[in-house]
Amino acid sequence: MSEDLALNKPRRRNTKEKIIDEAESLAALHGIEHLKLQDVADKIGIKLPSVYAHFSGREDILAAMGARISKGIGQLYIARTGETPIETLKRSAQDLLKMLGEHPAYFRLMLRDHSVPMGYDPLNHRAAVNQNFALPNDMRDMLVRLQHLIDKACKDGVKLSAEDFAGCVHGFMLVRLSWLPTRVSEDGHVYVDHTLLQSTLDQIINRLLCV
Repeated sequence: MSEDLALNKPRRRNTKEKIIDEAESLAALHGIEHLKLQDVADKIGIKLPSVYAHFSGREDILAAMGARISKGIGQLYIARTGETPIETLKRSAQDLLKMLGEHPAYFRLMLRDHSVPMGYDPLNHRAAVNQNFALPNDMRDMLVRLQHLIDKACKDGVKLSAEDFAGCVHGFMLVRLSWLPTRVSEDGHVYVDHTLLQSTLDQIINRLLCV
């Protein structure tokens, strides 16, 4: 799991957190549409009614998963001491790539939401800007930071919006990760080898910023 984004799960997971975790693992392996609450309960070792004691249904669990995604994306593009704007942009993009690669359920959920106009739920807008929808504060603040970095990193005369940058960079990740095989580590962690895309991601950012 990426240490750069504050997505670390509690050390002592309660039942609610375990349900989200196991739903993530199953969705990463089999896809969002094949996620079944009975399978989640079986994997944890609880009865199905115990799942409903914490969530109203599958969409409620997916919304909780989406909240984790939003938390991670909302922390992107924060400059560190001594970093140039281009370094911050590239590091943050690589952080997101790592987060999605280590949590395949996340990019599967984001792609699933985009398949329906306006998404299955408002969390669809964590990855896209819609003029008819007010973005959450953390997403709006992230885009402001992103625009500030882009303006500093671009050569004179180059104009690029934060929305276009995110669309190109984040969209590349979603599509390309979905084409890679899903793997399971020896300890049972489900992932996609995101390292295969790291150099291409840097090249895309260089082209976008004309550097």
